[in-house]
Amino acid sequence: MAVYHQSTLSRAYLKETSDSSNTTDEIESINMIDELPISEERISELQEHTRKDQQMQELKEVIQEGWPNNKWNVPSNVSIYFDIRDELTLQNGLLFKGERVIIPKSLRTRMIKKIHSSHIGIEGCLRRARESLYWPGMNAEVKDYIQRCETCRTFERKQQKETLISHEIPSRPWSKVGIDLMTFQSKNYLVTVDYYSNYWEVDYLEDTLALTVIRKLRAQFARHGIPDVCFTDNGPQFDCGEFRKFSNFKHDTSSPLYAQSNGKVEQTVQTVQRLMKKSKFDKKDPYLAFLDFRNTPTEGFDNSPAEKLMNRKTRTPLPTKESLLKPKVITPNKVQTELTKQKQKQQFYYNQGTKDLPMLKNGDTVRIQPSNFNKEWKKGTIKQQVNIRSYEVDVGARTIHRNRLQLKHTLEDDNNEPTEIERDNSDF
Repeated sequence: MAVYHQSTLSRAYLKETSDSSNTTDEIESINMIDELPISEERISELQEHTRKDQQMQELKEVIQEGWPNNKWNVPSNVSIYFDIRDELTLQNGLLFKGERVIIPKSLRTRMIKKIHSSHIGIEGCLRRARESLYWPGMNAEVKDYIQRCETCRTFERKQQKETLISHEIPSRPWSKVGIDLMTFQSKNYLVTVDYYSNYWEVDYLEDTLALTVIRKLRAQFARHGIPDVCFTDNGPQFDCGEFRKFSNFKHDTSSPLYAQSNGKVEQTVQTVQRLMKKSKFDKKDPYLAFLDFRNTPTEGFDNSPAEKLMNRKTRTPLPTKESLLKPKVITPNKVQTELTKQKQKQQFYYNQGTKDLPMLKNGDTVRIQPSNFNKEWKKGTIKQQVNIRSYEVDVGARTIHRNRLQLKHTLEDDNNEPTEIERDNSDF
């Protein structure tokens, strides 16, 4: 057995004897073939592919003849191995980098499939590969293959949250309102909240038809005025011809299945539901709880929602001095300053540990985060960008609207996807 090395697989040591003056140099030989956990048949196949690989043969010759001192004197086909030359050895027709066998080009795809046969993820596959296999660029090729794996892309993990982008601060009361439907004890309600004052209204809905919702909103707008902007989700009550005909205001929507983008109204819905639950448990009138909330100064503000909306307190069951109920102008600049401080504080805490995702381009292939009823990430193609973090996605039969956080960019390509892993019970 011929072994060619750069002094890494053999080492000399002193044998201990009773006579310290007599020492004998002995060589410990390590057969790397014996360390490979594969069958003789597969070793023969690996040797055969190594013998047929031109680069492997050139590398063998350089190892046998000795490496030049200068990289420029190395044949160009194997110069990529120059920086690790001291780790390279040749045994029984196979090349090794340390204890890792160097895989010829013709077997690399098969090795990647074996490494990824259990779909354990990029880092797990790389750790597994680094234990026994090597070839230049192996890490990049493994990553690229896994990123194109249809099975892995179908069962993705949720992406890390992005930095918080707050809604623009309104310049006056009832300029921008958020609208949403909520359910409490099998009854439906319409919640409307003012972004400027945090004043909200609750309307009972006999049904959830668009015309019923519009009728309730007409009453609110007759009371407080028509807003400049209404922000809603993409519910059928708002994404229909009746609502488009009714909306003599700018109508913005959040991404479907991404309630966070309409966080103001979502938070308001939670507040309303909590007050209603407590009132029912305490057998009290929930509307009195609404009245108290509207007259309580918001945390971080000097004024209550009622004062910011109407420039006055509204009378409650609490004894209140007459002078406190008289109108008092609340300057918009002061409210905007307080809102700005509040949003900056929210962003500071929320943005810790966040990372913005790169923008997507038209034609990019993506996987779409599943809903609660579906666990598979479906494939789609970016059709166009709607706003800073929302996209229209073509899913074949229809076009859907999703937030960037719900879309994971994939390198999959219908013409260049990893082939299905062959069923092979061999150990190679």
